[in-house]
Amino acid sequence: MRRATGKIFLIFIFTFLLHSLADAQKVTIRMADKSFDNFAFMEAIGLYEFAYGKDSANAYVIRRLADANRHIGNTEAMEKWLELLISKGDAQPDDLFNYSQALKSNGKYPDAEKWLNSYAELRPDDSRVNAQSSLLEYIQLLHHNPDRYKVRPVSLNTNGSELGVTFYRKKLVFSSTKLTNGTPSPKYKWNELPYFSLFIGDQAPNGDIINTKQFAPKLQTSYHDGPVAFDPKNDRVYITRNNVGKNGSAARGSQGEINLKILFGGKEKDEWEYRGEFSYNSDDYSTGHPSIDTTGQVMYFASDMPGGYGGTDIYYSIFNQGYWTTPVNLGPKINTSENEMFPFISYDGTLYFSSNGHPGLGGLDIYSAIPEDGLFNQVENMGYPLNSPKDDFSFVLDETGTAGYFSSNRNGGRGNDDIYFVRLTHVPVFIRGVANDFVTGKPLAGATISLVNEFADTLSTQITKRTGEFEFEVHKGQNYFIHAIKAFYLGNDTLVPTKKLRAGDETFVQLLLEMEEAIDDGSPEPLYMEEENGEPLQVHEIRDVDFYVGDWVVNSEVAHTINELIQYLIQFPDMEIRIETHTDSRGDDEKNLLLSKQRAKAIFDYICWKGIDPLRVAYEGYGETRLLNKCDDGVDCPESEYQANNRNIVKVVKKGEYKGKRTIRNTFYF
Repeated sequence: MRRATGKIFLIFIFTFLLHSLADAQKVTIRMADKSFDNFAFMEAIGLYEFAYGKDSANAYVIRRLADANRHIGNTEAMEKWLELLISKGDAQPDDLFNYSQALKSNGKYPDAEKWLNSYAELRPDDSRVNAQSSLLEYIQLLHHNPDRYKVRPVSLNTNGSELGVTFYRKKLVFSSTKLTNGTPSPKYKWNELPYFSLFIGDQAPNGDIINTKQFAPKLQTSYHDGPVAFDPKNDRVYITRNNVGKNGSAARGSQGEINLKILFGGKEKDEWEYRGEFSYNSDDYSTGHPSIDTTGQVMYFASDMPGGYGGTDIYYSIFNQGYWTTPVNLGPKINTSENEMFPFISYDGTLYFSSNGHPGLGGLDIYSAIPEDGLFNQVENMGYPLNSPKDDFSFVLDETGTAGYFSSNRNGGRGNDDIYFVRLTHVPVFIRGVANDFVTGKPLAGATISLVNEFADTLSTQITKRTGEFEFEVHKGQNYFIHAIKAFYLGNDTLVPTKKLRAGDETFVQLLLEMEEAIDDGSPEPLYMEEENGEPLQVHEIRDVDFYVGDWVVNSEVAHTINELIQYLIQFPDMEIRIETHTDSRGDDEKNLLLSKQRAKAIFDYICWKGIDPLRVAYEGYGETRLLNKCDDGVDCPESEYQANNRNIVKVVKKGEYKGKRTIRNTFYF
């Protein structure tokens, strides 16, 4: 009987302990959930890990551990917990997508594409799948031309977080969790780091930020302060700040969250003073990350206000007659179902921002969008090494557009988020093309091809060779016109947009030139006019007369050009001309003079051999005696200036009447 009673007692104790342990597990999970819901993710992770240690089969706890680590940006831990969830067969479709994103942020692109495809089979209509199709091919494209950016971390980075650099006069303003401002900062429960405070420093020649001190103490709180923006006059500051009540404590929204707001400050006797807040702030959603355009009237910012496309979207508001207009969402070309934030409007009007919704290398990537008719319709990933598999954000450029800063939590950094200095090297785009006869399709030599910008300025001119080919190096993001003219042909103007080209890319243009019948009186337009013995003379330049170096033989290319001059002499049978040839200053003076005389004589002989009366053609060689520029003996000049002196010109001594069948202006200027 005693044995039976003892067994019953032991069973009772064992059952009681099991119930107690189960109840304790439930309590631990409830505490973890409460911390999670209050955005205290580090605290929640500790509690969930404790619960997992007691019950490693609990799929809910494993998923929560993955989610909490996703919120604090620990993608390695996120990957570990989701991999465990999948291996246990407890994964839901969203777990597969999140797993692919963790793998992507950890640089495991083949595995990321595999799991993204698995998710796509379950959710084929998800826009996030379409945005990341052909992942491996796109990743390779983003690594194209890595030399266009020179990236280095600044030396002030700590083991905390530094971010949000803004140019202010000749200084830099930024936010830091670690640099001391003299006041102990409470911990941010989200990630157990101190809150951000604002600092100002000087820019060193190598991009470092030095001589730092606290910025605008009167505008700062015990919570997050920054990033900031300034108006063009630098007398008004726009601050991102946690929602703080009148008593100085954090003010929570209806869901218990502490949101962000945009506040304004102004200068008063060299001191920054509070000047109110953005009229579209709210306790129930965030507004932040302001950027002001060059007019000082348009503010771009990020917000998760209702009515957006996803998590946080980018908006703009205009300051008009003392009031801010209703914020306007930049639309689905910029904003996605995920998060867009940290907008920066540059001096040339380009919008830069960060997103984890557009195709990228992983996490937040930095993107650019050039305005077209006031709209931002084309988004471009800035590529590697500006972007990385981790979060890259808060990108700004100086006035020159050649250097700036951004923040990142990429591998190899010193802290949680670090500031990086970036210098943009010029990697051009190219316009390449060929001029062809419209009817025969044959390449046209001797065509004048001009590169013209949107303001009708001629930027560069080339003369085609036998292949008819030409090439221009241009800056991306602009529209250009290619203007082509050639003797006996109609001109051709072709629009060449480069806004969709990536740095280092090229676009090909085929120019088809059509023969033209006679226009006006068929008279060629001179390069310039001059007087001789009181009589006006038309002066034309014969381009593309490519004698071999040190030679005066009329080769096939020289003959092709002179043949067009001969056509004019045929069509104007009374025309009389004088040919003058010149060299540059390189080499011996006497040899240059002799060479130019031999070339002038060779052109004369060829024209006469083609049946032109010798009495209609005079010629003279001047060597280097009539230079057009400063490139004389002993002066070091670029090749283009030397070549300007290597010229062959035709002076029309007597015009005569036109008796040809067809011609075109600008005949000799080709």
